[in-house]
Amino acid sequence: MTADQEIIEYLSGYVSENKKEKIARILEDRTRHISLLLEDIYQPHNASACLRSAECLGIQDIHIIETDNEYKPNNEVSLGSSKWLTLHRYHKTASCLDTLKSRGYHLVATSPEEDGYDLKNLPLDRPVALLFGTEERGLKPETLAAAESTLRLPMYGFTQSYNISVTVAMALSRLVERLRDSDIQWKLSEKEKEEITLSYYRRIVTRHELLEENYWESRDD
Repeated sequence: MTADQEIIEYLSGYVSENKKEKIARILEDRTRHISLLLEDIYQPHNASACLRSAECLGIQDIHIIETDNEYKPNNEVSLGSSKWLTLHRYHKTASCLDTLKSRGYHLVATSPEEDGYDLKNLPLDRPVALLFGTEERGLKPETLAAAESTLRLPMYGFTQSYNISVTVAMALSRLVERLRDSDIQWKLSEKEKEEITLSYYRRIVTRHELLEENYWESRDD
């Protein structure tokens, strides 16, 4: 048994059976095959709505770039969804992009341009990171240039853009549906589920640090 497994087993004694069962069930539907990159989102309502949609649709990882604006979600809108997500924060765009590339993600920028992919034909055979920029100007030029592909959403009216939180929800809903209907291995590995389970237990259990310290001290006796 690894150290993490020991702590999971120990902390499980402080987590209700209902909560443990729910965590295990939800992690069966979690994915890292699709991730979000959110660059300098500054409106708390939008920041929160993006997290809420991602969590509802089973997305685990959100990559947040804060070069100009601090990411401040409103808990009344997010309904605590950030508690169940893995948020990766960066102060440099290049660091975020390099991380995603090193993990094999296909960097896809949302764009109103007619060329590029749509939600029906965006390839999902490799992990996809969807890139979203600020409410006013979208992605920064260097971020857009780093994208390997673009994704357009259907628009049939005079207005040429959606609110960012609506765009995130639309894109994720369709792509997750396609992913779940495919033969792609999109689920978390057992190791990933174990790591996330531990992070969830630590968020649930009050003063888990002290409990863990006491546990290891008792092991040394």
